[in-house]
Amino acid sequence: MYQQEIKMKENRSFVKCAICKQEIIGKHRFIELAMNYGVICPECDSKFNDDEIELISNILTAFGGYFGSKKGISENSTNQIMKKLSNLYKECEKNIDINALDIKILHQALLHGISPSQIVQGF
Repeated sequence: MYQQEIKMKENRSFVKCAICKQEIIGKHRFIELAMNYGVICPECDSKFNDDEIELISNILTAFGGYFGSKKGISENSTNQIMKKLSNLYKECEKNIDINALDIKILHQALLHGISPSQIVQGF
C-alpha cells in the first residue's frame, strides 16, 4: 500500500468561531446552537449574550456570511449604514411581510458588524 506524506503548516488552527469566523487560539466556549454545537471566541462571547449568539448563528446559517464580513468594505460609519438600511423600509411595497424585511435588514447589519443590541439602542 502506498502512503503519501502530508506536510502541514505550523500554527495552523482548525477551529473557527461560529459567529465571526476568526481562528480560535487559546480559550473558547462551546455552545448549543439550534440543532448543533458551535465554538465561540472570547470576543464574541463577551460581546453577545447566549440568546443573541443563537439568533446571529441562525440568521447567518440561513442567509450566509459571518459577523463583520462587510465591515472594512465601505468607509461609512455605523450611523450611515443604519440610515441606509432603514431606507429599505421606505423602498418596499406596503404589502411586503414586515417580519421578513426585519430579518433581512438584521442580516445586513450583522454583515456590517452591527450587533443586535446596537440596533435596539439606536446608537
